[in-house]
Order: sequence, then C-alpha cells, then structure tokens
Amino acid sequence: MVNINYIKDFAIVEIDNDFIKVELLNYGASIYSIKTKDYLGNFEDVVLQYDNIDDYINNNIYLNATIGPIAGRVKDAYIKINDKEYNLDKNSDNLHCLHSGSLALSYKFFDFEVSEIGDITEVVFLYENIDVVNYLVKVIYRIEKASIRIDYEVESEESFVFNLTNHAYFNLSGNLKSNIKNHEVRLNTNKRHELTNELVVTGILIEEKDIYNFLKTKKVEQGIKHLELTAKGGYDDIFYSPNNDLRHVMAYVYDPVSKRGMRVRSSYDHLVFYSHNNINALNLKHLGKHQKHYALCFECQKSPYGFFEKGASNPVLKAANIYQETIIFDFFIKE
Repeated sequence: MVNINYIKDFAIVEIDNDFIKVELLNYGASIYSIKTKDYLGNFEDVVLQYDNIDDYINNNIYLNATIGPIAGRVKDAYIKINDKEYNLDKNSDNLHCLHSGSLALSYKFFDFEVSEIGDITEVVFLYENIDVVNYLVKVIYRIEKASIRIDYEVESEESFVFNLTNHAYFNLSGNLKSNIKNHEVRLNTNKRHELTNELVVTGILIEEKDIYNFLKTKKVEQGIKHLELTAKGGYDDIFYSPNNDLRHVMAYVYDPVSKRGMRVRSSYDHLVFYSHNNINALNLKHLGKHQKHYALCFECQKSPYGFFEKGASNPVLKAANIYQETIIFDFFIKE
C-alpha cells in the first residue's frame, strides 16, 4: 500500500507491507521513518526522527538524508580536476568541506515518481543541479518485503567528484527504548583509514586488531566507552573493503533485546561507521532532548577524495560516464 501526504512543501511517501513500513521525504531524498517488527511482532521505529518536520530544513547532522554530491570530508575544501579548480565551503573546522557544504543534496527538494511492480514499490527522486557543475541525479528506493534498496545514478556534463550515500541513523531497540551500546556489530573488513585530528584521511591504511576490529561480532559498548573520552567521542571511521560487491554482507547489526537485525550490502568498497557522537538541540520523536549514542550509521561510499590506491574505487566521474552504485538494508528477526 502506498500513500502520499503533504505538509507544507514536504511530501511524505508512505510504503506499507506485511514486513516493513517506510516513509520517504522529498526533502533531501531522505528516509523519514522505518518501522520493523520485533520478535513479538510489534512494529516500531528503527531510525531517529525529528519531532518537528520543519527541523529537517536545519538538519545539520544530515539525519537520514541523501549525502552528495560528495560524501565525507574534502581536505582544504579544494578539488582540482582536469586543471579546473573548485573551492568548496569550509564547514568542517573552518578548514575542510564536509558532505558538500552548500552544494549538499541533503538540503534540496527533489521531484519524485512512485510506481508499484508486483510486490516491489519504487520511488524515484530526481534533482537537476545547475550550480558549479551541471548534473542530474536519481535516488531510487526499492522496497520489497523487509528490504530497502537504494540505487544512485548520476549523469554529469563535466568531470567532477561524486560520492553519494545515505546517512540513516539506526537504532534497532524500537522506539528508542535504549541507546545503541548493547548493539552487536560485524564488518567484513578490519582495514581502517588513518585519520588526522580533523578526521581527514592521511592515505595510510591500518589493519585493526582491537576496538576497531569488527571481523567478529561484538558489542559496540567497549569501544564507545574508550572513544567517548577522546575528541571524536565515539566511532567516526572509514573502513576499506577491497573487492567488495553486492554478494557480500558489508555490515551486520543486531539488538539482542528486540531480536531485530540488519544486514548491509553494497556495490561500494568503503563504509563510514559512526556512533552518533555529535548532536544538536532539535528534539527527537520518542526521546525528546537529543542524546549521544542513540544510533549507528553505516554510510557505504566510494574512496574518500585524496585516496587513490590502485584497485580502490575512484570518486571522480568523467563527463559522459554514468555513476551507478547501490546500498541495500535487509532487516530480519532472529528466532
């Protein structure tokens, strides 16, 4: 079942089946709400949501939004492609550009189309950019049973950096009954980018053995307990998974109380693992005042700009080429 509701300039597309209830927002081609069943069959919210829909306009933590054209930090907010220079906004430590600055798709209203094909509901969000670089982007959500697939397609008139992802904030406890410190996580790699104090990649990879090693499933609590005493305040790290593709589970997360789980698969070879360390003053549904460590993010993406290791993905899209990448969130209940 599909419904479309309008609140002011916002359009909310509601998709409801026997396995999952999803709401998508035309602003930022965002996930507005996801409800899944716990082991007792109760549908509950499993992503953070602002109490007031108007707060998405000031969404400075990019809550559940499409990130692009460039996810992550660009060192010195400077890009050079084919001898053409681009100076982006320095919105990270007044030194670097985070999540595209004023170019961010997170703050754009998208056109959209909805279709139903059998048991699959497809919502195509479209945005044509004419600022700095002319390009057309499609963010395509496909909901089937308890799975959300996001396909990204970009056509650009010029060569530019494109690295799109979704910044969904997941909490599988249901209706934010607890923080995420009890959540269990597994990643398919222990290769992590070394970061500066400003969270910019150095180009060096580390093979982790301790708190950053999630090759075996473990609770995030111990790592967060250590990291919340540091400037980062928790996990905010870029993992590299060479030769990853859609056949592999890139990330796994499970809440042992609700018995909800989620598997993340992607065509990308990088993943930012983030533990909701930075908050704002905007109230959240179910929680009220914002509190740290109430969500985990799994932001699948291409290599960060400035990392050009042989064999790794390249975020530079050449003119006339088409950008096509995929992220899949599969939800399950452990019996």
